[in-house]
Amino acid sequence: MMQHWNGPELQDCPICGGAGLLEEESGCSYYVMCMDCGSQTVNIDFRSEEERKSAVSKAAELWNTGKVIYSSAGE
Repeated sequence: MMQHWNGPELQDCPICGGAGLLEEESGCSYYVMCMDCGSQTVNIDFRSEEERKSAVSKAAELWNTGKVIYSSAGE
């Protein structure tokens, strides 16, 4: 069964204009990563359901304001 996404809207990548994808890391943090160039936000940790929602919002906010980490090929 497909679930409808009710999370924050992600803007295009601030580096290359590609699509961003919100990802959960090991059940304890979230980050947003570009599907094209690999730019990403820092991981935002959570320890509870309340903090999980906050982590999703914070990761999206960082992405949407251009606060990303970018390493070009070979770095």
